[in-house]
This record gives sequence, C-alpha cells and structure tokens, in this order.
Amino acid sequence: MHYIAALVLIVLFAAYCIFVVSALRGALTSRLELLAKVVWIAVIFALPFLGSLLWHLVGKKSALA
Repeated sequence: MHYIAALVLIVLFAAYCIFVVSALRGALTSRLELLAKVVWIAVIFALPFLGSLLWHLVGKKSALA
C-alpha cells in the first residue's frame, strides 16, 4: 500500500513541476514587456502554485492581447 501512495505522490509532484515550468516558459516567451515578464517570473517563483495558476488564468490572456 505504501508503494501506491509513493507512486501517487511522484505523479502529483511531476504534474506540479510541469505546471510551474509551463508557466515560466509561457512568461518568458510571451509578448509582454521586459518589466512585466520579470514581475510574472518573480510571482511564479515567490508563490509557485498560486503564481503559476494566476499566470495560466490571467497572465496568458493579457500576453495575447
């Protein structure tokens, strides 16, 4: 049973890492100005899950406009 819990934790951690890296990549490659990119990257690093979530919900849309 412990192996299943460990496997679930590994999968969740991998998904979390992909989520954060995806947000960082999106912020770095966006059309935003340099200062806006720096702010988004700082938010993503300071608040890893919440910052990434905010980027995917808000920042990505503002970068496309």
